[in-house]
Amino acid sequence: MLEKKWYVLYVKSNHEKKVEKRINDSNVDIVAFCPTRTEMRVWSDRKKKVEIPLLSRIVFIQCFEADRAQVFDFPGTVNYLYDNGEPGLVKENEITHLKHISENLNIIGHEIEEMAPGDLISLDRFGFENEDGIIQKSTKNNIWVVLESLGFVVKLQIN
Repeated sequence: MLEKKWYVLYVKSNHEKKVEKRINDSNVDIVAFCPTRTEMRVWSDRKKKVEIPLLSRIVFIQCFEADRAQVFDFPGTVNYLYDNGEPGLVKENEITHLKHISENLNIIGHEIEEMAPGDLISLDRFGFENEDGIIQKSTKNNIWVVLESLGFVVKLQIN
């Protein structure tokens, strides 16, 4: 039985949320996901919370292999990520991780000063059940966790 898989789609700079919305609002059998985070931006006359992509120039696409080319009908799309000539696939649990990070406004953890780069940690205390990650580096307020099969490092800000 064929199943939908998650692919990594490169998009033009600052087009991540636009491409996601266009694909999800269309009648094609494709789901787009752009993980975001909320950040406070300061201008000379005001402060504003803005939602920015967690991974710049990346939108995740869930579709059947035969439907992958349909995304290029939408403005702002560039190309898929390829690994050894094959389209790069993303595991469902990694998409779930990214969804949790996008939904969690305050990721609160324990003392991270004791964590060292290369350590394998359970992400249960960060809101992910039965999931592990590899610490790339940590500071007092941030932790960078490697999602190996995706080839990205996710920065978690700890409050």
